[in-house]
Amino acid sequence: MRYSLELRQSQKNSHVLLPVILFWMAILLHQSQVILGINISFADFFCLMVFINLVIRNQLIIPTLPLNFFIIVSLLVLATAVIYVPIQFNSNSNPAAIVSDYIKLSASFVYFLIGYNLSNINYLDKTIKWYSLFSILVGILGIIFTIFSINVFSNILFFGGTRFRGLMIDPNYYSVLQITGLVYFTRSKIVEARYKYLAVFITFLAVLTSGSKTGIITLICYLALRLIEYLFLKKKRTGEVVVHLFFIVFLILLAPLLFGISEKAMYHLTSSIPSFFRIQELLTDITGAVSESGSGRSDAWNVALQVIQLSPFLGVGIGTYTSLTGEMFQYGNLAHNTFLQLLAEWGIPLTTCFFGYVFFLLGKVSLIDFHRTETNLILRDFMIILLVGSMAISLNSARILWLILGALIYSANAQRVNHT
Repeated sequence: MRYSLELRQSQKNSHVLLPVILFWMAILLHQSQVILGINISFADFFCLMVFINLVIRNQLIIPTLPLNFFIIVSLLVLATAVIYVPIQFNSNSNPAAIVSDYIKLSASFVYFLIGYNLSNINYLDKTIKWYSLFSILVGILGIIFTIFSINVFSNILFFGGTRFRGLMIDPNYYSVLQITGLVYFTRSKIVEARYKYLAVFITFLAVLTSGSKTGIITLICYLALRLIEYLFLKKKRTGEVVVHLFFIVFLILLAPLLFGISEKAMYHLTSSIPSFFRIQELLTDITGAVSESGSGRSDAWNVALQVIQLSPFLGVGIGTYTSLTGEMFQYGNLAHNTFLQLLAEWGIPLTTCFFGYVFFLLGKVSLIDFHRTETNLILRDFMIILLVGSMAISLNSARILWLILGALIYSANAQRVNHT
């Protein structure tokens, strides 16, 4: 009897603490730092607390199919790294690197479970709201620090002294997270229109302060998606359609003039804000923007493609990629592309299954009416932004990606169950 009372009291306390823990986890998803070769965020500590809290409340659900897939991936990448790579490539595996990368993989699965379970207990909306609000606050901070050349904490907040990166390790990663923070404000029905436009403006400036070409391309792609969705999927009167089509034709005709004006504006901004130079280069020389000015994307992608060709089915496992590319191609860096990174590490079959299922989910949420709920569309947009950003940076260990994926899988399947 006493044990039962203590258990109920513990569950009650955990219920009170959970919103507080989730608040800190949500805002700290915008923070990360490399310590001893491992990308660590304070959000990890609160993520673990959420996990324990769910266990105490007896609310933790571990879905069978994702668990089985995680086990298969784990066995394959570990066996490949420890057994196959040393034999096939005559390269000694680095146990520390393998352990480090497997910790990242396991942490990603934990974030996946957290997202899945937050959807189940209806705490996901609050978590996304807190995450998005903090994103805007960090973006405003970056705009103020950049415009007024504030040097306080510049070593922490800026990359290379000019590119604002917030609390993240990389300005490209920061810029993509800024764009994910925009989704809630533009999708939520409770946010007034004027605040939606303000959020778009702040996000645009925040991405510019990061000097991230990846960020500006991702933002353009997302806004283009929303425009297409508005024009062709949202029900409108005939008069509205005619006006919108006329406006689009008008913009197309003015495009050369607008491009020239924007180029001149970027030139003047670059003279006072150095981080804008990278964005100006994207407008004037897109080929050079990919391969020069510190990007080196083309070299990274070429090396990744060569690694995939060397081991297309098994991949090279975890903890081996940078050492192998350093030995074989004198390029000891990541692929700067999530798709290529996973193809190189997991092999083509597993990676194809994984992304095939992800795109299936996105298609289901986009095309089937009863799946097109506000929450599902927010989750879908998060995933689309992260996948577009993944074309130029390796986000395979990004915490927010796995949390959102877990939430989307639960939410989409729950919608199907409710409908039937």
